[in-house]
Amino acid sequence: KIIYVLYYKLFDRAYYKNGLPYIHKEIEKQLPNLSEIRIGGGKKLNKKWLERDIVYSLHRYGINFTEYFVHKYYLLNVVGREQVNNLRLQYGFCELVNEPGLRELFDNKGLTYEKFKSFYKRELITIKSYDDFNQFENFLQQYSSFIYKPLTGVCGRGIKIYRDIHEDYKVLFDDFLKYGPFVIEELIDQGDGMAVLHPESINTLRLATFKIKDEVVIYGAAVRMGTGSSIVDNAGSGGIYCHVNCDYGFIDTNARDYLCNTYVYHPDTGVRFIGFDIPQWEEAKQLVKEMAKTVNGATVISWDLAYSKKGWCMVEANDVGEPNLIQGNGEYHKQLLLELIDKYFVE
Repeated sequence: KIIYVLYYKLFDRAYYKNGLPYIHKEIEKQLPNLSEIRIGGGKKLNKKWLERDIVYSLHRYGINFTEYFVHKYYLLNVVGREQVNNLRLQYGFCELVNEPGLRELFDNKGLTYEKFKSFYKRELITIKSYDDFNQFENFLQQYSSFIYKPLTGVCGRGIKIYRDIHEDYKVLFDDFLKYGPFVIEELIDQGDGMAVLHPESINTLRLATFKIKDEVVIYGAAVRMGTGSSIVDNAGSGGIYCHVNCDYGFIDTNARDYLCNTYVYHPDTGVRFIGFDIPQWEEAKQLVKEMAKTVNGATVISWDLAYSKKGWCMVEANDVGEPNLIQGNGEYHKQLLLELIDKYFVE
């Protein structure tokens, strides 16, 4: 490992040097929660050991800094590390089997809505310029409460909920548009079965699918939820997540965040995670299989669903998604995806 890291230190010096501040920043965030961890010989984790192991893991396994801590690479041996699917691999898998243009479709919330409108079960409009003001005004006259999202935002950044607004429509429109194109959509009236986890946020179900001809395999599932007063459930924006058993639809791990914290109970509502049943699980699976068949060439997709008073509905989709969320409880997906890809090309 020392020789491996030394190679990059000597022969790719600029890359190595520029990456160190990011590694140090991540270590500083994570280390306070790892004080009880012991490695070989009973030693405590320390910054020097972590720095070397992170650089090694980045180049040897393609694991990024966040993934290193999410999957507890500091505790995994070579066999364990080889089993983990990571973001770099996921991008490669998607480029291999997904049709070109899918990423553009799913990155644009407006285009996604137009393609999957029947699965949303609510109204959404896209605003790109001042020419769209009349559409904006008509929407607000019908819905005084709504959710605002940047058109191509990720990780829940920039999302805001507005309730019973009484502002001048033109002032609000100008304020939104100065940050670029956006969408506004009718609020989801969350069903009690998922609201019980954290009523302040829309708690979403992530289902990852692999489509081979007309067969859709759900190979991973997770639940994401917010904490505190946050309205977003994204782990990258302070949310927490749990792994879901794909066969029976119950949470089978404690919740985690991206700072190595583990939660047996939700910190706000006190709901115990392990054993929590996802409402109407079979309906959720059926819905996502129907969505996966809607677009040709959508082979590997991660779908986000919300449980509303109208049943399960689509929130968004990603052609890559975050492999972190759906791998847990000792279940890793690298080998499974390789087997599915082999089957995809054979059939």
